[in-house]
Amino acid sequence: MKVAGIIVNIFLPGIGTLIVGKIIQGIIQTVLVFIAILLTLTGIGAIFGIPIYFIVWIWAIISAATAIDRPSQRR
Repeated sequence: MKVAGIIVNIFLPGIGTLIVGKIIQGIIQTVLVFIAILLTLTGIGAIFGIPIYFIVWIWAIISAATAIDRPSQRR
């Protein structure tokens, strides 16, 4: 699941973190990305929106990469 989380976070920051099981971090990352996109769309807010998006993007990839893999529960 960790690899899937990293790949998803490259395109949709926060969603991959949710996939690997870090629910609170994933929600925070998703909300921050949404806010960053809204700021970027306002034009002058891009001064803050683009750096916020980039920081959250890196944070999302790192948090998915450092997630602990859980053994599959096959029987």
